[in-house]
Amino acid sequence: NFHVITSQASCNFRHHSIDSQNATHHIISTMKTATFTALSLLVGVSNGFTPPTSRPLSCHQYSSSTTTAQYAVEEGHPAVIGWPEKYSEGGGSIDDGTTGPEILSTEFQIQNASSSQLQQLDVENWPTWTTSDKPKWGVGNQVVDKEMPYGELSYVLSGKLEIIPQSTGVPEIVNVGDFVTFPKGFVASWKVLEELTWHYYLY
Repeated sequence: NFHVITSQASCNFRHHSIDSQNATHHIISTMKTATFTALSLLVGVSNGFTPPTSRPLSCHQYSSSTTTAQYAVEEGHPAVIGWPEKYSEGGGSIDDGTTGPEILSTEFQIQNASSSQLQQLDVENWPTWTTSDKPKWGVGNQVVDKEMPYGELSYVLSGKLEIIPQSTGVPEIVNVGDFVTFPKGFVASWKVLEELTWHYYLY
């Protein structure tokens, strides 16, 4: 309190150019006033009174403005955002609670799908993708070092695909009836060996 009061007295000294004697008198007077005010507030608080918020002391006009923190929210990929609508259009229901799409692995994985998995994951209602109308994915074409911008679980309905993960360099063949997990950030070279059609789930 003495520091704050001294600062106030110092401000007054500079603004009004009072001499050192008057400044000393002013400081003592201010200290008495502050002490009286503090005692009054203590008495008030003990009786349930909440003192008003004090304003900062300054030699200049004090002003403050409230700033709202801005949080950077990473937006999802448009294809992922639009996937639930396509799933609903196919007859699926995200809110069903009993069946629906699930992530099977956090790593690149090829596995043969069981009938119970197909039913549990409601695969028949997933959207469908095909290479038939996409020249980039024509049979024999190789797409080198494709990086997945999102996670994807696919179920192959027809066709054949060769995947060569960048991390291993070892070719992997995807066939009809396989589930394929492509984690986000997965990099591989792709070659369509037979025209592909598959159901897909994006996440």
